[in-house]
Amino acid sequence: MPAAQKTPFYECQHVRPSGKKCRAIAIRGHRFCYFHLQLRRSQSSVTPAEAAANGATATIPAAATIAMPMLEDRTAVQMVLTDVLRALAANQIDTKRASLLLYGLQIASANCNRLDEIGNLNSVRRLELTPEGEEVGPLVESD
Repeated sequence: MPAAQKTPFYECQHVRPSGKKCRAIAIRGHRFCYFHLQLRRSQSSVTPAEAAANGATATIPAAATIAMPMLEDRTAVQMVLTDVLRALAANQIDTKRASLLLYGLQIASANCNRLDEIGNLNSVRRLELTPEGEEVGPLVESD
């Protein structure tokens, strides 16, 4: 009877804001695990409240848009916190909306693992570019 042949699998290539790579198994034929594949399909940004309330159809300047990455580690929470405070200081978002965002960040921060230190030493040292121009971690094959 022939020995069972092991099928290699690949790790998810998502790199978290802290610089650590996701080590979950990637979905066959994709670069990412299920969680990060879904995450990349639903990226969103927060726009100024007054522009949305007025039904603005013109493009909103990049400076007035807050990129909202998945709050999956303490570094991501810190980055969004900085963006919200900058937008608030520059009067790009109203205080009520900023207050709600800050409350959400407080909850996200409480949910983050305390052991997930900012700037961990096990960071990704090399990034690769996808055909779409997106930076991802190196492809790692495992058995």
